[in-house]
Amino acid sequence: MNQIIALQRANKELKENLQEAVALASKFKREMGVIDQEDLARLNKAATGAVYNPADFDLRDRNGEQ
Repeated sequence: MNQIIALQRANKELKENLQEAVALASKFKREMGVIDQEDLARLNKAATGAVYNPADFDLRDRNGEQ
């Protein structure tokens, strides 16, 4: 087995592990803070290709409202 095939298999295994980790962490999303939810959304994008919009987690104060 050449090195390229071994690396492709390792890459596939890492992606599958990332998908499983994101799925497991998503079960506890309601207990997470905003920063952790943003990290989870970013990882979910890498794992599944889901849309990640950083503006969804923007906590800047606008017009005196939070």
